Amino acid sequence: MPKTVATQTQKPAPRLGLLDALRITAALIVVLYHYTAWGHDHWGTQAAEFWPVLSEFTRYGQLGVQLFFLISGFVILMSLQGKNVIGFIGSRVGRLYPAYWLAVIAAAVLSLRIWPSGNEGRSASDILPNLTMMQAGFGITDMDGVYWTLWVELRFYVLLAVLLSLGFVKNKHILVLSAVWPALGLYLHFTSLDKLQEWIAGQYAALFAAGMVLFLIYQSGHSLLRWFMVAANTAIAAFFTGIKGRNDADLLSGLDIPAWHFQLLTVLCVALLAACTLTPLKNVQGKWLAVAGSLTYPLYLVHQLWGWWLIDQLHGAVNKYVLLAGVLVLMLVIAYLVARFVEQPLGLPLRNATIRGLTAAQASTKKIFAKPGLVIPESKYQQSWHQIR
Repeated sequence: MPKTVATQTQKPAPRLGLLDALRITAALIVVLYHYTAWGHDHWGTQAAEFWPVLSEFTRYGQLGVQLFFLISGFVILMSLQGKNVIGFIGSRVGRLYPAYWLAVIAAAVLSLRIWPSGNEGRSASDILPNLTMMQAGFGITDMDGVYWTLWVELRFYVLLAVLLSLGFVKNKHILVLSAVWPALGLYLHFTSLDKLQEWIAGQYAALFAAGMVLFLIYQSGHSLLRWFMVAANTAIAAFFTGIKGRNDADLLSGLDIPAWHFQLLTVLCVALLAACTLTPLKNVQGKWLAVAGSLTYPLYLVHQLWGWWLIDQLHGAVNKYVLLAGVLVLMLVIAYLVARFVEQPLGLPLRNATIRGLTAAQASTKKIFAKPGLVIPESKYQQSWHQIR
């Protein structure tokens, strides 16, 4: 009988330490890219010109986002274990929104009050829509440019929530999704249906799909079909990443980087995820790895605007190496404080409140919408913060 991804009740597998290492590495790659290779002049001149040697490496840092999406495909299937649709929605709300709300408010204060010259057309009317995390879907400017990736992730979560609500969460269903979604994205790329391609996050679908299939291999074992799916999705992901990588390098940094560089690095990202989860390396453990992994999300949320502001204000007075290292360390400290004093105390209560609210709403309309198995017993509410991450 095929395994069901979302309804197993066995004890969760040990935490994959190197997966946390990959996550924080992806975040640091993005941070260094934004500070030293992205096309801003907060150093007094273009970043890539100011860091001529370092930017030869950090110019590829946009690949950190692709690595995020790849890891997300793996991790989100893992997070579905033992959950139904309400539990899944609750876990995502509790995981994503506390740090995000703080980041949006902080970005608004910086852009609109402290550093209005760096707000890039943002206004106070953008704040409330940004708090939903769905602002991009309505054409509203992100309070911080890095939020665009959250809209991509959110559509992935919605897709899985729909499948979960329909009971389509067995391995065979995930394999079908991992074939159809990227194939549709590839097809739409060669049509004039750009809007539909954007709404289904088609150019990123293969990254999520490759991560999902690697999780199926991790959970249920190797098979020729699964590895074929990994290879096919890696090829599609490399195709799209090559296009985006070259275009972004030119548009955002004024750099001419061949597409094949990004394509090769995409293959490397898939290989790294496979090595960290499917080989004896999966047994690597360490409390510090879990702590490092917990910094990933808040670091990603806060680093760009606040880091640029500090660089803009201090580059004329502080040695560039000291300033770069100092800003990076400061962002890591802020990320730790957000993880420790915002995410941990607020994430679980928000998750539980979301589950209770959705369960109550479902109960009040069960004659129309309810299906067996969708209501989570009260005892299911109490999980550790570690489990909802």
